[in-house]
Amino acid sequence: MYELIKEYLTNLIDSIISEDFGNAAAEMAYMLAIGIFPFMLFLTAVFGWLGKKIFVTKIIAALSTVAPKGVIELIQMVLREVTLFQNGGTVAIIGIIVTLFLASNAIAVIIKGLNRANKVKETRTFLQTRLLSIVMVILNAFLLFISVNLIIFGKVIVNFLQFYIQLPDNIAQIMLITRWPIAFLMLFLLATVNYYVLPCKQFSIKRSVVPGSLFFCIFWLLGSWLFSLYVNELGTYNKVYGTIGAFAILMVWLYYTSVIMLIGGEINGQTLDKLIEKRKSA
Repeated sequence: MYELIKEYLTNLIDSIISEDFGNAAAEMAYMLAIGIFPFMLFLTAVFGWLGKKIFVTKIIAALSTVAPKGVIELIQMVLREVTLFQNGGTVAIIGIIVTLFLASNAIAVIIKGLNRANKVKETRTFLQTRLLSIVMVILNAFLLFISVNLIIFGKVIVNFLQFYIQLPDNIAQIMLITRWPIAFLMLFLLATVNYYVLPCKQFSIKRSVVPGSLFFCIFWLLGSWLFSLYVNELGTYNKVYGTIGAFAILMVWLYYTSVIMLIGGEINGQTLDKLIEKRKSA
């Protein structure tokens, strides 16, 4: 078993180097940086129409637990300054179409990156991949909407129990803490759906998608949290980059996110089961 794991890790590292994940992640980070603001605007518009505009604030608050402070401040500043949806009517409709298209660009480049990680060529037409990107923007927004609902609804239930049946504070605290495993599960579901749907080649969820999704969730949360601590405590980016320090932080954070996403895709395409089958057939 040790030899299998060693060979698996060796193949994984070789693939990461040979596929030039560094440059691929840089391209993804650039497109994600362009697409993250339209996606947040899209969420603002959709949640606003659903009467739940406050959910965008909740998403940003949850993101602030792992993302650097400068990134959160930059997103909030952009959302405050953009007035595209404030007039309503035709302008708002045009605005949501434009932001949906721009946000789909980020999904399109993720498709390209995951195809590269899984060593498959894109056989779908440009129109098919573009429509898929738009659908996935909407689906990701829906999953975020559900996850925030679960977190908020869980707090409402705890408050209700505390008020009416005098629920002990320690029990209430435990119940509140369990909301975050639910949030992790929703992030895992989000990653799993994207890893399964976006690449050109279809994979078995049991054998391929779950390992990469777990890797992405764990290392993205852990890495983002550690990077956030570094940036928030030392503040070296502002000293080096000045007024564009927040954008530099955003790019580094998205670059890390892209690298982790690509490695997760590589893990999905290269499982221990496949290595065992290869050895048996040899």
